[in-house]
Formats: sequence, C-alpha cells, structure tokens
Amino acid sequence: MIRNGDFIYIDALDQLGRNYDEIIREWKDITRAVGADIVVLECETLFDSRKFKDMNTEDGKLGSLMEECIFQVF
Repeated sequence: MIRNGDFIYIDALDQLGRNYDEIIREWKDITRAVGADIVVLECETLFDSRKFKDMNTEDGKLGSLMEECIFQVF
C-alpha cells in the first residue's frame, strides 16, 4: 500500500514497468495521483521525484517539464 508522503526506493527504473509507457504511467500515478516520492538508486541524480517537486512553483510547473524531458532523453 503506497500512501501520500511515502518514499519508494527502487534499484532500477525498469522495475516500474515492462516498457516505456508502463514506466511513465506508474511514475506519474505514484508521484502525482498518490503523492509519494520515488528514488531510483542506479540514477539517483536524475530520477529523484523530490527534486522535480521542489522545482514547481505556484505560477509554473518547471519541475514537471524537466521530469518529462528527462524521461524523453532516457
């Protein structure tokens, strides 16, 4: 059971799904709908959802944009 405010640590990003679409869907569901945070240990500098949340401001969603860009490049 994942709840708002929980931290999820996973070894690799591919543990969230079998393909790109599943990984993106799970990431967004966990971080946006549930409100938990994900840290991917093999690429912690890139895939730490707390960093993206910190970039978001009241009048902009820079963190969400950066998150999308990182996933597209990966």
